[in-house]
Amino acid sequence: MSTHASALPPAGLKVLSVLLLLLALPLGYLGFTTFVAALSHQQAKLFLDHWGDKKTEPSVQAWQVAVDASEHALSWSPGSNGAYADTQGRVYEWYQVQSAPFGDSAAELARRKALAAYRQSVESRPLWPYTRVQVAYAKLRLLEFDAEFDTALVRARTLGEGRVRVHAPLVEIGMIAWPSLDAEQRAATWESLALLLRYAPRKAKSLQVLAQKAGLYPQLCVSLDPDLLKQRGWCQPAP
Repeated sequence: MSTHASALPPAGLKVLSVLLLLLALPLGYLGFTTFVAALSHQQAKLFLDHWGDKKTEPSVQAWQVAVDASEHALSWSPGSNGAYADTQGRVYEWYQVQSAPFGDSAAELARRKALAAYRQSVESRPLWPYTRVQVAYAKLRLLEFDAEFDTALVRARTLGEGRVRVHAPLVEIGMIAWPSLDAEQRAATWESLALLLRYAPRKAKSLQVLAQKAGLYPQLCVSLDPDLLKQRGWCQPAP
């Protein structure tokens, strides 16, 4: 049999070429937008890493560049992206993070935008505990100790059970917000601290200092397991 008999006629080849082109165009565009979004997200992350290493709040100009990068990442992303939204929230939170006290009106807009970004991230990744922690931080900075604040604490603790990177900030939030916490929230703060003392005592050291500054150390000493406290050298009488 001749091989030419099974070959597509010129008209068929033309149709096939058009179909392949029509298929390639959206795939190519999808790849391009995904690349641009990832590049912008990486730029925003680099800013966050730099600020975190320096431990000083950025200039307004640098902060705005990072905001723009985080917005580009979300706008170019082909679909909803919880990681990108979380990064955007963290960028917004760096606005006057050290110079503006909690509840300060000058930083309120940025903090509300951070909270909105975290909410978007939670919708995309409801089982991710770290963004729940960030929701609680944002609510703390806004001095809004409401149902959303409580839900963020509870869900972070539940979803991040046993994770040091979840419980350490929960203790910090709890100690800072202590006067506004109810009995259950306070008990949960001590439970998280006990977990850190047991499994990550070095991480707990800074929280010991925070408890002393907040005037909570005497209460800490009667709230945690005395054997655990003795083992770690906490709350022990001076020799």
